[in-house]
Amino acid sequence: MKRLARLAPLLAALALPHAATAGGTRTHTVSDFDDFDAGEAVGAAIEGSGRVTVAYLPARAEITAASAFVCHAAAGRAYIGTADPATIQVVTPGKPGKPVKDAKDAKIKQQPAPKVEQLAELPGVVVTAITELPGGDLLAATLPGGVIHRVTAKGKVSEFAKLDVGQIWAITPHKGRILVATGPKGELYSLDDKGGDAKVILDSDDKDLLSLLVVGDAILVGTAPGAKLLQVTSELDGVLLHDFAGDELRALALAPAGLLAAVNEFTDRGISSLDALTKNLNRSSLIGQPSEGISDIKPRAVKASAKLYHVHLGPGRDLARAGEATWEAWLSKDKLYFTDIEVLEGGAALVSSSFDGKIYRVRGRRDLATVLDLEERQATALCRLEGGALLAAAGDGAAVYRLDAAPAITATYKTKIFDAKQPATYGELLLRGRGDLKVRARVGPSDTPDKRWTAWSAVPLTREPDGLHGRLRQPLRRYLQLEVTVPSADAELREIVAFYAPENLPPLVKSVELSRPEVERDDDDEPPSTATIKWKADAADDDELVYEVRVRPEGADERQWIKLNGDAPIDKKELKWDLASVPDGTYEVEVRASDEPSNGVGDAGVDALVSAPFVVDRTRPRIESLKVSATEVSAVARDDAGHIHDVAFSVDGGPFRAASPRDGVFDGRDEPFTVPLPEGLSKGRHRLVLRARDAFGNLGTLAVIVDR
Repeated sequence: MKRLARLAPLLAALALPHAATAGGTRTHTVSDFDDFDAGEAVGAAIEGSGRVTVAYLPARAEITAASAFVCHAAAGRAYIGTADPATIQVVTPGKPGKPVKDAKDAKIKQQPAPKVEQLAELPGVVVTAITELPGGDLLAATLPGGVIHRVTAKGKVSEFAKLDVGQIWAITPHKGRILVATGPKGELYSLDDKGGDAKVILDSDDKDLLSLLVVGDAILVGTAPGAKLLQVTSELDGVLLHDFAGDELRALALAPAGLLAAVNEFTDRGISSLDALTKNLNRSSLIGQPSEGISDIKPRAVKASAKLYHVHLGPGRDLARAGEATWEAWLSKDKLYFTDIEVLEGGAALVSSSFDGKIYRVRGRRDLATVLDLEERQATALCRLEGGALLAAAGDGAAVYRLDAAPAITATYKTKIFDAKQPATYGELLLRGRGDLKVRARVGPSDTPDKRWTAWSAVPLTREPDGLHGRLRQPLRRYLQLEVTVPSADAELREIVAFYAPENLPPLVKSVELSRPEVERDDDDEPPSTATIKWKADAADDDELVYEVRVRPEGADERQWIKLNGDAPIDKKELKWDLASVPDGTYEVEVRASDEPSNGVGDAGVDALVSAPFVVDRTRPRIESLKVSATEVSAVARDDAGHIHDVAFSVDGGPFRAASPRDGVFDGRDEPFTVPLPEGLSKGRHRLVLRARDAFGNLGTLAVIVDR
């Protein structure tokens, strides 16, 4: 074990993340931000540099609805809009709690949870936008349709305005009027504070206006499916500030030195995350895929990618720079889409995402972290109260979280489910980091833990110069998960390397074929006396394969195999064979595949396949039974091993011309033929050359003197 401990750093350094090392021993490696972000963290922050540290434990309050969709902050409280049913919930965040001692029991010990009370239930299926009027009443839009509801502090609901639109995605006050971003015609409306005097102040070419941001006197909107950033002007089509590569500009936010934009791109081009909601309201995954929350449904990766862009606006926040300066991608993620942005007092931005309930903190191109991992697999909205409290809404199992409810004293990190592809033997475990890290492991036969999985078991660790080492004494199973406890604020986890050796799957030789050069009737030369042996072979477990090729006469015993590849195996899937090395006859070829390079001699798997019999014929055909007259020459072309392919003749050194078989088909070993002498051939003596070719390209010739 000590020797393996000394070798572990070298093996880990050579191993690619999640990839196999050379040989039967492989590694599951977690070492950078994306690796760690694929797992689950409680009370931990996953830093962009690839570190897991102790952070905050959020406080969760459940909401009776299918999904929480929007969050609007007001003085001392927040309003959450839900889906199925469409309600407005009043959230009072409470005061931050004391540090939580045990992150694994966070659900029980975190205090206090936000207080949630239902203010009103609205007509429709989902609340898509909320804002507050100067007097304290709320305006809320619901789907389907273009109705804006007015909701008083006591929950009384009345119709504020009804627009001739399919959906409303954002509402915000501006200079005494109400701005309303709509679809599916891409129109921005301006209403008076009574809900009347509706005017279209922007009519874009895109289908939906998804995001709306007021910067001083300026109005910015983000569109779908074109992902364009537009500024409202006196012209109805506005000004294009930037055209992003994506399908929607989902959220906009003002940063201290610039502008942030969350842009999503989907596999099905031209669809927006919100557009699908109007088509399938009973799903909380906004791109129309099955729900992603806590349920018995197996989680799926979202067919999307997301980028958070930033453009520097300069000290005067010159919006014209948004159309001229470079937009930098501060955060890029695959298999999810971003849902909202909230800028904190210090200038950092929080970004919520659709998959695994991840919330990211971004301060620049390199300073990023996963700060929260919600129970639900969809964080739908963010908002920050005047007192600094941070709230997040969760979808597919509606909930609201206070993100800064209490600092954690310890944190836990669970890796993603590792797949060895086969039942595997697990060996050395290496942790790199700082502090007295603890680790537990479990294994199972499925990619989702269930009753068939083993219980969590502690892995004893010892401190070596390169890190903490332990032994994964787990049963032979395909799937593995690890849980690491980070014990204190001054501790951190930087890398996990788990060694394993999957059961070896032997290779499979699928086919063996032998091909020789094509024989053409107009060729004047014999083909090379070689054949090419080709084969198809696969290693189901991606092992490196080598091959041995042998030949023997058909029906011979095992002792008569002749190796064609010499003393060393070959790694290519073809071999050229000189047929002059064996006498004429019928043979068969065997190709043996071995995965010895990946598994060693003792554990190597072998498979062999024998080809169909084939003929080696290097003997030239003969021309016999010759009969010559003044007008024609007749003869028989004979071949002992195969059949006659063609017969040709040449007169006085001229080009060869094809002769015809007497029975009309060249298909036998004996082929009688007649060559009529060309008309106009002068009187006298002429030299006629007859040429017969067999199926293997061998040529036999005979010269004849003809007197005319």
